Amino acid sequence: MKLAKRRRLLTTYIGIMLTLIVLAIIFRILGLDRDPSFFEWPILYFGSAVVQAYAALIAVPFTIWVIYMQSKYGTVIVRMFLNKIIYPFSIFAIITVISAYTMSLEKTEYAYWAFMAELAATLIFLPPLISYIIKLMTMGPEDVVKTLKASSRSLEDFIVMSLHILRLYMLEEYPDEKAISSMLRTILFSMRNVDRLKLYPEVWHRFKDLLKAIAVEGAYLPNKYLMKNLMALFMAWLVRNNRDRTARAFIRYYKRVALRYMEERLPSEIVEDLFLDPTLGVFKVLNAKKSLIAYATDQCISLLKKIRRANMVGDITTREMCKVLAITDRYFSDIMDIAEVQTLRKLISRLRKELVCAPKY
Repeated sequence: MKLAKRRRLLTTYIGIMLTLIVLAIIFRILGLDRDPSFFEWPILYFGSAVVQAYAALIAVPFTIWVIYMQSKYGTVIVRMFLNKIIYPFSIFAIITVISAYTMSLEKTEYAYWAFMAELAATLIFLPPLISYIIKLMTMGPEDVVKTLKASSRSLEDFIVMSLHILRLYMLEEYPDEKAISSMLRTILFSMRNVDRLKLYPEVWHRFKDLLKAIAVEGAYLPNKYLMKNLMALFMAWLVRNNRDRTARAFIRYYKRVALRYMEERLPSEIVEDLFLDPTLGVFKVLNAKKSLIAYATDQCISLLKKIRRANMVGDITTREMCKVLAITDRYFSDIMDIAEVQTLRKLISRLRKELVCAPKY
């Protein structure tokens, strides 16, 4: 991709050089290069027009871009992108200086060369400026996240902003699946070592907003394996920092997210990846408090009852319900000393008998 862009840019500059050479030859044939007085007024008009044209070329797209970014991502994000205007305004400053200098040579013997220098500078700086503006105007969420990564003051700030942008993008009518997956991978990579992540409440508030967008607001459903890993990392982060109350709130949201995914996929494909593994699986690895395991068990009982209702109205088959029961039973098979787990086992046993599920081996 970069090689193709370089080739296009090289082709453009070759075309500009050929245009200047042809124009110089024409002036030479007509003898205008030996008549500086001919270029007095062209330099003034052309120099003035160039400065105004560059000003409009920079101001109009950037105004539209700022309005779009502010309405889509908010003023906080726009402030982080203020350095994006340095490059085009630097070009504008150079063009203004060149134009001012060449216009000052209108009544001198160097008028011809001043005009050619003005024309060359105008054509040379035009392609990179247009390319930059097009790239800016077509900036996607992935580009926004990359810029945020470079400009964020801390890892926590980057995660907060990335989750905010991801949520907004998922709520769009036709989001790009590849872009969302790429953003999720970037966030996952940033959170790969939860031990080094500081306890920053804004991080889990933004993640809660993301889960709420999926569970309540009907947002686009991302790749379930990426979501599974992200949910597990967040739960591990909360458990390691002893945020039990917040962890319990997230267990409830995980259940709601799992139910939302079940609207489009079979429960047996979701219950393990988007509920049991990010909760009970994490608790087992980190030796979490029994109170958390008990609460996750209560929410699992609630989830099984909701799936059972779907089975009773014919939304899922009895065989599918039996698969869900088998998966759940396997996850709780090594937990013995918690009362809520005993209640869950009784529920699973009763449902197995009602549904005449195949015996366990």
